[in-house]
Amino acid sequence: MKTLTVITTFPPNRWNAYAKRMLQSHIDFWPEDVMLHAYYEGDKPDFNHKKIKYINIEEVNPELVKFKQRHKNDPVANGEITEIAGGVRRDPNAGKNDKGKGSYLWDAVRFAHKTFAVDHAIKNAGTDYVLWLDADTYTFRPITKDFVMGLLPETKLVNFLGRGEKYPECGWVCYNTKHPKVDQFMKYWTEMYINDTIFQELEWHDSYLFWQCVKRIAPDHGEDIGKGAGAKGHHVFINSVLGAYIDHMKGKRKVKGKSSKSDLRGDRHESYWQNVESYDPFGGIKFDPKQADDIVSKVAKGKQGN
Repeated sequence: MKTLTVITTFPPNRWNAYAKRMLQSHIDFWPEDVMLHAYYEGDKPDFNHKKIKYINIEEVNPELVKFKQRHKNDPVANGEITEIAGGVRRDPNAGKNDKGKGSYLWDAVRFAHKTFAVDHAIKNAGTDYVLWLDADTYTFRPITKDFVMGLLPETKLVNFLGRGEKYPECGWVCYNTKHPKVDQFMKYWTEMYINDTIFQELEWHDSYLFWQCVKRIAPDHGEDIGKGAGAKGHHVFINSVLGAYIDHMKGKRKVKGKSSKSDLRGDRHESYWQNVESYDPFGGIKFDPKQADDIVSKVAKGKQGN
């Protein structure tokens, strides 16, 4: 029988905002034999369950720590525009509306965590499939392994939510750990950080870099599960087959704790979506105003994907 591990990561200041809720939904609605590996920074969350395994992302990824140390004080490597002597530089041809302003598109330090979490899981989880699932998602009904693994044919390396000519939406990416190209793929991706060749790319966030790796290393081994979703823009996740089980709180939706019916590009018949406008995801508890202001501010400044 094929085996599966789900993984995610999150910054410490987003635990209460959305990560804890994502973990609880895994406990509630994912199969008993599917573990969630939560890669954390700082203090380990005080929230334990047999289906959750916590991994200190910095302890198991020394190359991530080195990359962050090299670039932590360089505003450009952190998505800003102030250049320092000896620092990295954006490609002058990069970006459209984001040229000349701070943007998540070039926040290399922030998005490095995801890459190294995936690499560690593929090498150490010991399962046939490793599924990356963003921490700002919420599984709202039981989901099966057959559904998840059925989205990635055994002959393919990885699946993703394609958005036409644009790089994919990477809130869900499933990897076939037994594929003959998986080691080459991850080596190419992680060495962008280890050797700082990431800064030769047009953009430095995870979705863009993931897409370059697919096109360069495994162009015939990716499975697009976003096709037919009718949403080539920013919210393909809930309009794909995944929306039958999971909501994804991209951008400012984190403050609401849910997507809106207006985000849908077609009819969804699941009770969650039928009642989403009246659904209270926080059980009457008001969302932290400081968290809300921080999230909205980052979206407005282009520092967080929407």
